[in-house]
Amino acid sequence: MVASGGTIKFLGKCHNIKLSMREYVLNSSMLSIPMGGADVVLGVQWIQSLGTIAFNFQELFMKFPSEGKEVELRGITRKPGNIIRSNGMTKLLTKEQQGIIIQLCSLEVPTSKSSISLDL
Repeated sequence: MVASGGTIKFLGKCHNIKLSMREYVLNSSMLSIPMGGADVVLGVQWIQSLGTIAFNFQELFMKFPSEGKEVELRGITRKPGNIIRSNGMTKLLTKEQQGIIIQLCSLEVPTSKSSISLDL
């Protein structure tokens, strides 16, 4: 069930997935859900397994204990990039040999007493 009270059908379940986030490694089963816009969504089940968590939304980080150590995960805090055309991207990739592709998605704004959830 999702925050709006609806449901999403999943396509399958993958077992023993290893997800590395810096020094923290999560081994878990994961559901394949047709969402778009995100490779992985770690939801309430994962957050509940962490115990006491410290969030700082101004500096975009969270801290939690894992295997006797404190783990700190940080969000991306880089300055926004510039918009360039495809020929500019081609020149940049020739010079730098790496780039970033961004996917834009339309979002539906809740209209009434709907709730919004944040999945980390």
